Amino acid sequence: MTASHETSDPAKGQGWLAKLSDQFGFRQMVSDYLIPVETNSIWYLLGGVLAIALGLEVLTGFLIALVYVPDAGRAYDIVAGLLAQPVWGPILNFHFYNSYLIFGLVMLHMVRVFITGGYRRGKEGLWLVGVGLAGLTFIISLTGEALHWDEVGFGVPWNISEVLGAFGLAGTFNYTSDALLSIPTATEKLSQIFVLHVSLIPIGLAIFIGWHYLLIRFKGISAPFWLRASGRTAVFTEHIRGWILLSLVILGVVLVISIAFPRDPGVAPQLIPSSPLFGTGDDPGGLGFKPTYPISWTRGMNIIAANLGIDPDIWGTLIAMTVLLVALLVIPFVDRGPKEPDSTAAALNWRKRGWAFLAMGIFWIVMIAGVIQNALAEAG
Repeated sequence: MTASHETSDPAKGQGWLAKLSDQFGFRQMVSDYLIPVETNSIWYLLGGVLAIALGLEVLTGFLIALVYVPDAGRAYDIVAGLLAQPVWGPILNFHFYNSYLIFGLVMLHMVRVFITGGYRRGKEGLWLVGVGLAGLTFIISLTGEALHWDEVGFGVPWNISEVLGAFGLAGTFNYTSDALLSIPTATEKLSQIFVLHVSLIPIGLAIFIGWHYLLIRFKGISAPFWLRASGRTAVFTEHIRGWILLSLVILGVVLVISIAFPRDPGVAPQLIPSSPLFGTGDDPGGLGFKPTYPISWTRGMNIIAANLGIDPDIWGTLIAMTVLLVALLVIPFVDRGPKEPDSTAAALNWRKRGWAFLAMGIFWIVMIAGVIQNALAEAG
């Protein structure tokens, strides 16, 4: 007799949705993924809220891209007109306020992973991919600031010209201040920033988010040391439900703020005739216009550099960026703990984690110093 060999099909006898989930790997990646029940806590759910917030940011950005035109002579009026409309206004406001939430969640998530030693046991790559995600989030905040195209937004390409000028490349790329004050040339630069913001950076974010999730799936999630391990597990779909419920609360608040507190379009950029600043040749920072909080520390670093006699002051931002990046990158390699901490004492073990705490401290000191200096600074 010939033996019959049949492949076991977990979805056999179930509905079409279960079969599709099995065929495309969603069951293996989600439903069959078991995690400690202790990770269904708010500090671990915030990472999922961040993912949902990013998804909504992409969705609202896609809608805005349908009506936005990266024309240096028209972009400000387009944004101002959309903000005045009953439907488009809340969409733009949500996109704006949600970007603040995203940056804040990135910082909170980073601190939580650091405290719980989520990069230990051969998971250094998970931390490094997370650093890449934080960097992309900063860049997309920077490019998004420019697309508002008020005087604050105009400061983004102006600062890019200063960075290039510090390396003697402003003329090579036609990124001089005179070129930026010309609408045709400024339109060329704004279009490049637009492409970065709506396509290249989101693609990079999608790749890194998928990479980040796969590393967590393959390497395992770190359990919170402040809860006693029960040994019990839960399917990942329960974690996702927690994401959704917490997102409804947090993002619901953002939506209410977007409706109740509409954003002002700001002052028209100095290169268009309708601006009260038209004909001014000074930079936006010198005129007293300050960047918003995700990137506000950069102007603070420029001011600190100027006070130290460093010329051009844009070196303050460049040096600070380098320090921040190096501080984050070295953390998993100077932390000498062999496994995730299982108690508060282990999490705060300065003998094994002293250098890691120093690196994280440097990161926050630089960023907070820049934010405070920017907030206190006057025009000039």
